[in-house]
Amino acid sequence: MNRISILACCAAGLLGMAGGCQNTVNTVENADKSAAPTYVNDKRVVTDGALRNRLAVAKVAVGESPNGMMVVQVEVTNMRTGFFSEAWSSMTGENPYRINYRFRWFDEKGMAVSGISSVWQEKIIYPGESAYLESVAPSRDCRDFLLDLQEAE
Repeated sequence: MNRISILACCAAGLLGMAGGCQNTVNTVENADKSAAPTYVNDKRVVTDGALRNRLAVAKVAVGESPNGMMVVQVEVTNMRTGFFSEAWSSMTGENPYRINYRFRWFDEKGMAVSGISSVWQEKIIYPGESAYLESVAPSRDCRDFLLDLQEAE
């Protein structure tokens, strides 16, 4: 009987600790959206399979700022949800998930345009959370962009 009590206490403690590992984000949004963003088709080059499995690129939208500059907004979602992923992320220190990203801009001839947006920036994304990576072109001459993503160390 004493052994069963000890096992029950240990099991309850483990469940309590496991429940504490769950640090996900729930969201609520307007089901009848009235906004009409301009989405673009994207081309992806994956060199880090772990990053691809942890961070999903959902949508790429483009627009124009009031002063005529191209604006890009990329929606990414942290896919590390569920008990085992959460537990592993907590044990390895990957919760919350940290990424580095930078936008690179190109003019109408495909030549790189340097600017402050070409600097790596860090973003923290919680399990299940969607985040928006945004950038404004450094000049009106910019026509294309490239988004680089990497796991932060």
